[in-house]
Amino acid sequence: MDAIALAFFLGWISRFGVPEKVTSDRGSNFQSNLFSSLSKVLDAKKTRTTSYHPQSNGAVERFHRHLKNVLMTHPPENWLDALPFVLLGIRTSFKKDLATSSAELVYGSTLKLPGVFFPNTSVTTSTSSFW
Repeated sequence: MDAIALAFFLGWISRFGVPEKVTSDRGSNFQSNLFSSLSKVLDAKKTRTTSYHPQSNGAVERFHRHLKNVLMTHPPENWLDALPFVLLGIRTSFKKDLATSSAELVYGSTLKLPGVFFPNTSVTTSTSSFW
């Protein structure tokens, strides 16, 4: 099976079901006969962004820029290991335009984060410290 079609099925459809519409760039992987056949079988409308005009896919381009900036804070040889943590951080961060996190929109509740995201600092519990 075509790698893109398999990744689409295993990574998206198996989790969220079949989308009404699939928008992609004009990459050859998305134009393959197998991907086109998969879209037809699943009854998912296939649309493409304009060639050489990434602005037409602005939300994705902004996400890619943000993802790249965050990944670049890690050594390149560790990007594969860092990617799940980076994506979790992005998905759970508050988005002003959504008034929530994207994870909360998808799952309906906030995600519990691992302690690795929180610094090891002691918390003052004495009430006299607050006065």
